[in-house]
Amino acid sequence: MKSGIKTLIGAALLAGGMTSASAITTVAGINFQDNAFADTVLSSSGTYTLGGAATLQNAVTGPSLTKYAFSFSSGAYIQAGFTDNYLVNGAGNDLALFEFGVPDTFAVSLTVGGVTHTYLSADTGFSSTIGGSSFEVNVAEINLDDFGVGAGAELSSIVIGMDIQGGGGTVPSLGVIGALNSADLTAAVPDAGSTISLLGMAFLGLGMFKINLLKRNV
Repeated sequence: MKSGIKTLIGAALLAGGMTSASAITTVAGINFQDNAFADTVLSSSGTYTLGGAATLQNAVTGPSLTKYAFSFSSGAYIQAGFTDNYLVNGAGNDLALFEFGVPDTFAVSLTVGGVTHTYLSADTGFSSTIGGSSFEVNVAEINLDDFGVGAGAELSSIVIGMDIQGGGGTVPSLGVIGALNSADLTAAVPDAGSTISLLGMAFLGLGMFKINLLKRNV
């Protein structure tokens, strides 16, 4: 009987605390949860040249390094949204922006028109072929601490300025936006009520087990 109690309670607690493990996607040597990438373009400004994609949204969402977008428009920006995860202010850098060719500078803010910080990308040592041409892959990593965001804070969007020209007259050719620290929308910790309900179900099952045992002994 004691072993039955332990089994039922253990199963209830396990169900109450269970979270699904995310698969890993690697982009230019950097690991991400498979749903950690921007999913949509919430707003944008500027005229864009696209490579490997038919729309601006397709060019900058998802983990593939086979597409890009760039703009020479003054004030050009992309407000990228995360729909199945949050960008989290965790340990170390929190966001990675991948672009191609000569390293360029992104202007990043939390909101449109908000406080902006600039980040120069660096060569990852990887390359990608797009439209028959090979490009070096660069990444700029952003720490949300730079914006005064509290530890553990969760964001559903980020604004990326695209119009800073480098010394060679180039601008960023953005291809991938990935959350280095990411939280699933469905990975919430069970509340006390759900845990109590699960325990209640366990004890109900235990009661039925005891009744069946008594019937067998009569």
